[in-house]
Amino acid sequence: MIRTLIVGATGLVGQEMVKAARKHGHEVHALVRPETRADQDKMRVLAAAGATVHEGELSDLDSLVTACRQVDNVVSAINWLSGDERVLVEAARIAGVKRFIPSAYGADFTMTTPGSTIVLDTWTEVRKAIEAAGLAHTYVHTNGFFSFWVSTLGDMTRLGGSKPPTEVNLYRDGAIKGAFVSEADIAAVTLRALDDPQAQNRRMRITQNTMTQKEIIDLWIRMSGERVAMVPMTADDLDAMIDSPDVVAHAPLQNAFQLMRVMWVRGEALKVHPEVAEARDIYPDLRFQTVEDHFQGLLAVSANQMKGQANA
Repeated sequence: MIRTLIVGATGLVGQEMVKAARKHGHEVHALVRPETRADQDKMRVLAAAGATVHEGELSDLDSLVTACRQVDNVVSAINWLSGDERVLVEAARIAGVKRFIPSAYGADFTMTTPGSTIVLDTWTEVRKAIEAAGLAHTYVHTNGFFSFWVSTLGDMTRLGGSKPPTEVNLYRDGAIKGAFVSEADIAAVTLRALDDPQAQNRRMRITQNTMTQKEIIDLWIRMSGERVAMVPMTADDLDAMIDSPDVVAHAPLQNAFQLMRVMWVRGEALKVHPEVAEARDIYPDLRFQTVEDHFQGLLAVSANQMKGQANA
């Protein structure tokens, strides 16, 4: 049985990776921080998957090496704010893992403007470390996650609501196409690639759902009947926002604005590198969730919440 370590296993994407690894018949291992292990809610998914849990920190090389030595493959699903993934790369090298998949989900950072975002610059450095370590690897470029991009109607400054916002910034008239995918489909492609010898040392991308911001907003309005106020934001407005002192002082917010510039102003999510294959072409049997599917799920959750409140 293939032994796969999921790093960041209790996060948004990590939980889906755990489920997908289990579905593929892997022996699932999960690396969690000590404080995460004490959180019963976060550990529930790992328990359901029968995962072997390892405690570790990205700042503690020894703990990472110990976990990596007990598995065949490592799939990282860490948040870029969690620490330096290059330490995990070094641990995988020392342990001699057979395949390493970095947490480089999102836009293809080789096709975006250099220096354009905090997180894409970070991934560039991780890629250099992987190549220097000589690790067998696979990159899965996913572009925009449904939960971050579609649920906010393309405006990630509105994260955190239980349903799409009623007011959003409309970037560059909402006319630039981006690409979006569900977290479950990210995991499905990643684990399929992990089991695929032909995916070794290759890069692939997911651009199944391509829509403009305005198309996403219009679809939500049609499906929900909600009104959405749209506040125009030009490319110059966005540049000024990114460079403003308040935003510069808050790295997550600055990164969100930078990513929206990549997606909605520069249209770099759909730039194609000749060496990067489409996941739907490699695995034509996979069915990818649509933006409409995601909105239907949000509406169902909202209806159930309202029903629960009425019965309370």
